[in-house]
Amino acid sequence: MAQNIIQEYVHPNDKHITLQEISTVTKGQCFSRFENRYRIHDGSYIRLSWMLIPFANNKLYYAVGRETNKEKILKEKQKRSSLMIESVYDNISDCFYTLDDQWRFIYVNKSAAIAFSKVTDQNVIGKNYWDIFPGKDDFFFLKLLEASLSQKHVQFEAVSIFTQGWVKVNVYPSSECVSVYFRDISEQKKYEKSLEAERNRLYALINGLPGLVYLRTGEGNVIFANHNFIEAHGEPDNQKCYSILFNKDAPCSHCQTQLTSKTDMLNQWQCVVKDTIYEVFEHSFYDSDGTRLFLMQLLDVTKRTIAEEEIARLDRLNLVGELAASIAHEVRNPMTTVRGFLQILKSRNTSHENEDYFDLMISELDRANSILTEFLSLSKTKTGLYSDVRLNKLVKSLYPLILSDALNQDKQVLLVVDEVAELTMIEREIRQLILNLTRNGLEAMSSGGILKIMTYMESNSIVLAVQDQGTGISNDLIARIGTPFLTTKESGTGLGLATCYNIAERHNAKIDVESSPSGTTFYVRFNIH
Repeated sequence: MAQNIIQEYVHPNDKHITLQEISTVTKGQCFSRFENRYRIHDGSYIRLSWMLIPFANNKLYYAVGRETNKEKILKEKQKRSSLMIESVYDNISDCFYTLDDQWRFIYVNKSAAIAFSKVTDQNVIGKNYWDIFPGKDDFFFLKLLEASLSQKHVQFEAVSIFTQGWVKVNVYPSSECVSVYFRDISEQKKYEKSLEAERNRLYALINGLPGLVYLRTGEGNVIFANHNFIEAHGEPDNQKCYSILFNKDAPCSHCQTQLTSKTDMLNQWQCVVKDTIYEVFEHSFYDSDGTRLFLMQLLDVTKRTIAEEEIARLDRLNLVGELAASIAHEVRNPMTTVRGFLQILKSRNTSHENEDYFDLMISELDRANSILTEFLSLSKTKTGLYSDVRLNKLVKSLYPLILSDALNQDKQVLLVVDEVAELTMIEREIRQLILNLTRNGLEAMSSGGILKIMTYMESNSIVLAVQDQGTGISNDLIARIGTPFLTTKESGTGLGLATCYNIAERHNAKIDVESSPSGTTFYVRFNIH
């Protein structure tokens, strides 16, 4: 019967070994263990492990078979998997090793073995960590201990005693072991150091640029600013540029960053920040990580703008001067002829009939001639005699005349003079300037008003100030003050202030105006030097 079973169910290649093992038992061996492949109902074979035992005086045999296929396959798979993993670890360029719960090396890949060989010639497998590296790398060991105790992944960077360079270390703990993976990042560190040096050079360059300079993102966050910007507006702290400069909650309507983004070209415009006029230059570029940044430079052009406006005003005055010279030659001579004939006709009018008309026409011609004379004076660079003049003495000498005009108009004059230095000036011109300013001030006030005349020192200047209590001057007119023919008076010529500005310019002085609904103050600042 056994023969039949063997022939029918045992794999052909295993029949011989099976019969051989049965034979050993029949010959007196107490038991036998062997394996063979056994066919099952679907025709496939499984591997069985047999225990064959004789009993009943070797007349009967007890055989027990247990399937071993799955267990062996699993073990073989595990073995192959372990070998494959070890092969992978051995062939990677990075270092990998494993320590058991007693801090003994149980696996070291080839790269780690090469690294360890630089500090020890021992085979580290089975050896304790601190026996191999006693006190040589305490920082590493403390990090391994931290991972083991916390049972959490730990990552760090350090200078390694194995590679003599920077390494990036990852520690993966478990209840039975600690796996350590590290790779050399020395080149990366060199690159980062080089990048940091380049960044520092860029920041040094930006700090050396004139004006307010800052770097901003596309969303408007200021990520860097030079010293000038920080002194003016404080540390940016990644705030929005429109919040720092304009105290706004939304981007500025005049901002042209979107245009810069589209063109990738230098963009330029003007803006006003806290009463300061800035020329804005903007250029975009890409940071090392691909982030688009915008370099902003704001140059203070307030003085330049004021100077340009002053040049434009002087150009207008120059044009008026040329016109005045032409008018003087073309108009004054015919007027003189007309006045002469009027005098002749008046002298022949023995009946004195219409004599009032003759006087009126002659006086009007004289008035027109006076206007032309004053107008002509604007175009001439006068070469009067300069002398040392005490401004206070000059103001006090004119005070009775000014007070007389004021009293006739039911107004008052208040004189406040401080001790000031002597000035080199043309006295008659400064006299004319003072009279023009005071008469304008008196005419601007209603009855009961007080005109205040002041002199005082201010830094390197001597200031003459004339303050009235009139209704003030509009901003539009203030911007045009000093232009010939500009007047608000019904019978004014508009030449008085133009003459004052002309005199101030010849004396290297500057006229400033402050006005409000409660009055106007003209400041004439004479440079001491």
